[in-house]
Amino acid sequence: MADDMQKVIGLAIGLLVVVVIFYLAPGVGEEVSTALPINASGDFASAPTGAEVWTSGATMMKVVIIIVFIGVAIAALFKLKGSGNE
Repeated sequence: MADDMQKVIGLAIGLLVVVVIFYLAPGVGEEVSTALPINASGDFASAPTGAEVWTSGATMMKVVIIIVFIGVAIAALFKLKGSGNE
């Protein structure tokens, strides 16, 4: 089982990956959205844009990340509470 330092390093690496994704994804989404223009009167005129999809998906990812960090913090507090009696 991983010790506390390995968990912290894993969380730091995961947070770094998420920051890189949030930094690069809007630029990639813009390139994809402008790669093939959509005709305003065509079948896909009402389709959501890449920016709309990224905005809703990014919001959900932020909520999940916050919940994970809160869970890790609560688990660490319970571990401290349990090991304080030894």
